[in-house]
Amino acid sequence: MFKAAKRFFAFACLTSDFLAIILSFFCAYLVRAQILPLIPYFEKRVFFPIENYVPVFILSSFFLLISLYSLQGYKLPLGVALHKTFFTILKSVLTAFLLVLASIFLLKLVYVSRTFIAIFFICFLFLGTFFRHIVSLRFRGGVREGLHHKNLVVVGNGSNAVELIYAVNSNPETGFSIRGFFLSSENEKPEETENLVKSGVEFLGSVYDIPSFLEREVVDAVLIAEDPSKVKNLEELFMTCEELGVELLMSLKVFPHINTPIYFERLDDIPLLHFAMTPKASFSLFLKRLLDIVGSFSGLIILSPLLILVAVLIKLTSEGPVFFIQERMGLRGRRFKLYKFRTMIKDAENKLEEIKHLNEVDGPVFKIEKDPRLTPIGGILRKTSIDELPQLWNVLKGEMSLVGPRPPIPSEVEKYDRWQRRRLSMRPGLTCLWQISGRSELDFETWMKLDLKYIDNWSLTLDAIILLKTIPAVLSGRGAK
Repeated sequence: MFKAAKRFFAFACLTSDFLAIILSFFCAYLVRAQILPLIPYFEKRVFFPIENYVPVFILSSFFLLISLYSLQGYKLPLGVALHKTFFTILKSVLTAFLLVLASIFLLKLVYVSRTFIAIFFICFLFLGTFFRHIVSLRFRGGVREGLHHKNLVVVGNGSNAVELIYAVNSNPETGFSIRGFFLSSENEKPEETENLVKSGVEFLGSVYDIPSFLEREVVDAVLIAEDPSKVKNLEELFMTCEELGVELLMSLKVFPHINTPIYFERLDDIPLLHFAMTPKASFSLFLKRLLDIVGSFSGLIILSPLLILVAVLIKLTSEGPVFFIQERMGLRGRRFKLYKFRTMIKDAENKLEEIKHLNEVDGPVFKIEKDPRLTPIGGILRKTSIDELPQLWNVLKGEMSLVGPRPPIPSEVEKYDRWQRRRLSMRPGLTCLWQISGRSELDFETWMKLDLKYIDNWSLTLDAIILLKTIPAVLSGRGAK
């Protein structure tokens, strides 16, 4: 409901941006083809017909709209200051300008006038800002005139109600305005409503007065801002809203610590609220898995000469197998065999107790920089993370992902605090925020918090950023143990 209104405003902004792009394109062409030739410097310079600039139009449109989207240009609130809109568009213009120039160079579009490109983006900077301002004024005018206006009444007068009323008033693009508020029961004291009344919100009575109020007044939605168990006459309120076709919203802030996505589902005729503790974007997760398959398979093929060379060196420099195979815990505690190039001497696991006192990190994990159990080439393999490359096979099998929290040993998980176990709620990976933030230089709790931060903010874009930052992190060897 609120999201739909914001989407409509964002779509209006997108439409205005595209119109600004079209107009900027023709303005730039007019200036370059008709006005600049009046200047001696441009008089004899060749300028191709407009149809030759269609690829430039497509590239510019694509990069501008993508840049605006990436810079949250379609999430700007209705009442945002004009200068903030201008600077958001300016950043998008600079980004798109560089990308277009790079594309022209790579595609060898030598006939394209750089002057035309510059004029085009300057035109869009001002036309885009102007059109956005017009859209904003029109929406605000529509709200005032009642075109996008919707009346909302709130049930409750506690801190949650105050917060919700403030949120509604802070998002004018939704078109909702607070008509007033009702107490959730008859027993609440009138003095508890003073803060809301002083802030200009009208007191309309108790929850028992809502049905008659809805029948005689224009109300588009009822928002319950209290714990449902404390709202009297709740069933009748539901029935009244259903009979009158009035929308009913219920705040879930009464549940503690909700910071996860919430979805509504049905099992037969049973309504269910789904609190997703991990990312639920099924298509994005499908793409993540697809990229894992392509990336791991390509990596195994491309790196096969290096993998064979390392395997030979391991056999030549130390006694024992090429691979170190260890049981790890994956998605939600599923156990699997993790593959690494062996970097330690034979029976290194049996000698762990002898050197446990040398541990350099806190928590249930064991890491030391100069492990006496390392083979002659083990230190190099660890420093460069080459020992982790066989895990591309784990990724290909679906036990791991290219990006995700590192898979722990079962004995480590047994010592986890409850909140730390949530890092098992996503498929483990070759690299994550921990790897690019200092690795073993970080304490255990920071490591766990970084993994949870990744889970809570996961997106394909974040995965791409982590993969790109992993390369310099590995080359520098920072935090490797």
